[in-house]
Amino acid sequence: MIKQAAIIISWVFQPILMPFYGTLLLFNLPYYGFNLLHPNIIYFVLVSTFLFTVALPGSMILMLKKMNFISSIHLNERSERKYPIIFTILFHVANYYFLTKIHLPFIYYVFLLSGIFSLIVTFLVSYFWKISMHTTGIGGLCGVFFACLLIWGIDTRLLFGFMFLIAGMIGSARLILKAHTSGQVYMGFIAGFIPQTLPLFLYMLSIK
Repeated sequence: MIKQAAIIISWVFQPILMPFYGTLLLFNLPYYGFNLLHPNIIYFVLVSTFLFTVALPGSMILMLKKMNFISSIHLNERSERKYPIIFTILFHVANYYFLTKIHLPFIYYVFLLSGIFSLIVTFLVSYFWKISMHTTGIGGLCGVFFACLLIWGIDTRLLFGFMFLIAGMIGSARLILKAHTSGQVYMGFIAGFIPQTLPLFLYMLSIK
């Protein structure tokens, strides 16, 4: 029963889904920068984000599996993560490029760029260690809502607390499934959390 719950949690909170989840949550925050956007713009952003961060990377992973470049779509082997992550980074960069053509709140562009940076960190670390990409994903969401609270003054206390609870559930699920060690779970979270918060703190320091 516990193992089945861990499997469900791992599927629902797949790393590939986190940018889309984050976009949905950010655009529903009580922040004027998001609230003033035209519904058509929001729809365009959601479609673009789903296409470039979920559909295309997911399709590429399935293709790599069919071509025997990887043995599992779950990327359990550290050595098999290189090509999927490279393609995912390229798709994320393409998404960022397209979305810069419209006027969106600065915090959202930081969210996208920080996500790309997290992917680069994961790619580099994967050469010698298999950190948890699940906790990297949820760490990024915790980081962006933490930054919203402390830097932008948006009341995300409840949301941040909920994301932190979800992070604990995801980390526990990965340990129950023996997919990672505790160190890999914690480091994955850090690899997602810090890139989302550090750029915003540096930006705030630069304008003081």
